[in-house]
Amino acid sequence: MNNLSQNIVKQRHALHLTQEKLAEQAGMSVNFLSKLERGASRTVSAETLQRLANALEISMEELLNGINKEYSYTKGPHEIQLGKILESYSQTQREEICKGIITILNAQEH
Repeated sequence: MNNLSQNIVKQRHALHLTQEKLAEQAGMSVNFLSKLERGASRTVSAETLQRLANALEISMEELLNGINKEYSYTKGPHEIQLGKILESYSQTQREEICKGIITILNAQEH
C-alpha cells in the first residue's frame, strides 16, 4: 500500500464512508477506487485525484502527502458545495470564476 492508498483509506474511514459512497461522490467506479486503495492502480489523472480529494473533503496535497494536523482544516459545507459547483465548469471557466470571487473579496477588504 502506497501513501496515496493509505491516505484514501484513512480519510474514507474518518468520514465513515463506504467504498460505494465515496466512489459515487468522486464519480468513479467502486472497482477503480478499490484498486487505488490497494495500490494496485498507479495510473490516475489529476482530474480524478481532485474529484477524490473533494469527495474526501481534503486538499489534493493532503490526498497525496497525508494530512498534517498542524496546518489542516476541515472544509465547511459551503466550501464543499462551491467546489462541486466549480467542477462542472471547464478549467478556463473555473479560473475566470475564481478571479471574479477574488476581486469581490479584495474589494470588501477596503
